[in-house]
Amino acid sequence: MKNVLIVEDEMQMQKLLSICLQDQPFVVKTVGTGEEAIQLLRSFEYDLILLDIMLPGIDGYEVLKSFRLIDEDTPVILLTAVGETGDIVRGLNLGADDYITKPFEPSELVARMNSVIRRFKRQPEQTNIIKRHGVMLDQNKRQFTLEDKKIDFTKKEYQIFLRLFMNPEQVFTREELLQLEWNGPEERFDRSIDTHIKNIREKIREVGCDKPLIETVWGVGYKYFSSTDLL
Repeated sequence: MKNVLIVEDEMQMQKLLSICLQDQPFVVKTVGTGEEAIQLLRSFEYDLILLDIMLPGIDGYEVLKSFRLIDEDTPVILLTAVGETGDIVRGLNLGADDYITKPFEPSELVARMNSVIRRFKRQPEQTNIIKRHGVMLDQNKRQFTLEDKKIDFTKKEYQIFLRLFMNPEQVFTREELLQLEWNGPEERFDRSIDTHIKNIREKIREVGCDKPLIETVWGVGYKYFSSTDLL
């Protein structure tokens, strides 16, 4: 099953699109504003996005530009009105993969969706990339980034954040976090785990992340926030 996000403000069009796709191997999520779309795209991964250009508030162009900062590859099909050639060209130049004009035949829509999904293949070097809430981990480079901004963790900070990041919702005690790959016993206790967590949080804020990604579980330790915690 492929995960599809539909970004369309007109309720009738949302329903029509859902009906067109109900017998296809797609899991469909619909939102009506650009703000909702950006929030979801920073937190979840989709196999395809159907994006209406004319949205209230943040329009489809701005959604596309924001999305391409964190994901250059996931296919995007624009939904546009007949005769909007300039809009289509602008959208394609911003990184859209295809477009379909309204009104459309359901069979054409499904065919275009399947076509761009077939064309989409992640590059080998991207297979070790994990993304959660806009934060991206390149496991090959051992580097965390947020919208192409590097998060400059120290070795210890990286190991602590990596443990939390790779195990969302699991609570780790302070002792468990201290039992990471330090160079020796003297290094394990040179600073408290609370100080490391404070520094990690500050570095995440410095690159522009406004989400409280690390939660303190009082009397126990820490955990990485789940998607439901942030929605």
